[in-house]
Amino acid sequence: MASTARSRKGKQDVIGPGEFACGPCSADSKTQLAIGYCQFCRHYLCKNCFAYHQNLGRAHVLLDKDTMPREVSTPAVSMDPLLETCREHKHKILELYCKGHDEVCCVICATAKHKNCDYVYIPDFTETLSTPPNEDCSMVLKLIQALIGQLEHVKGESNKRLKDMERQRRDFAMAVRRYRKEIDVVLEQLEKQVLSGMKQVIEINTNDLNEQINKCDSSLEALRNTYKKTESAMESESVNRVFTIAKTSKRQVQENNNVLKEVKDSSYNVDVKFDENFEILKNMRKMKMFGKVSVKKDPVRFGTGLHEDNENGVKPGKTHGPVKKNIDGAVNKTHEQKTEMNDENRQQ
Repeated sequence: MASTARSRKGKQDVIGPGEFACGPCSADSKTQLAIGYCQFCRHYLCKNCFAYHQNLGRAHVLLDKDTMPREVSTPAVSMDPLLETCREHKHKILELYCKGHDEVCCVICATAKHKNCDYVYIPDFTETLSTPPNEDCSMVLKLIQALIGQLEHVKGESNKRLKDMERQRRDFAMAVRRYRKEIDVVLEQLEKQVLSGMKQVIEINTNDLNEQINKCDSSLEALRNTYKKTESAMESESVNRVFTIAKTSKRQVQENNNVLKEVKDSSYNVDVKFDENFEILKNMRKMKMFGKVSVKKDPVRFGTGLHEDNENGVKPGKTHGPVKKNIDGAVNKTHEQKTEMNDENRQQ
């Protein structure tokens, strides 16, 4: 019997006479005994693959072990094999075509996204084409070239705007520093003003003090000389000289006493301090910002792209002349209506 002809070799099955290997597993370099067949995929299926195919939709007609075909052990080798793999499921081949979505997909995508769609096996569909799909490829090539051109253009414009953003950054920083310098200039002027006032006060009081000191020095010198003369006259035997010196010295004492009184009356303790204008600091502390970052964003106007064409229902390669003509005509008509209304208003 077939069951006695099979032997296990690790996880691989040994296929005996009249038995078939699972097609999907063979594609993964595995040998598993087929227990069924999918008429849509044209593959023999092992137990696991058969169970998986039961969830793929009505298009996958399954035959069990008793009803599956036994003419060939493997599907016929195609001269035009399917080689492209799915972008989402790297290990699966793109072998199905969904007519409703105009998309090719693998069996997993068909189950997840196109389960209720009308999809066919790609080789079966291409056999019904009256003309080869080269025209579609040519159109796709043109679309790719156009899209590449527009993307390169957008990239170039983005690079220009990137450089412009760097320029704006430098200009912004320069504007902030320039504004700061203007504020510093005003503060420096106010600083110079108060320092100049302080300098004037110090100079006036310094001059007064020096004048008082000079008066004191003159008086001291005169009084010392008078003291010497008076002392010398007292040592002499001349009565007239003593009398004269006494009277002149007394006069000198009176004059310098007046100088002393004048110096005392004009003497002040001067205390020069800086009184801050707290309003400046107070107002600065109230400020929440040094300035504002003003941003204006306008959409970039590029040429009409492929995406816009498709959204408007215009097929790639079609001219847009009639559409542009209608738009221009509407604009001109509106302009003429505005002109007529302005003429009427002027006449009134």
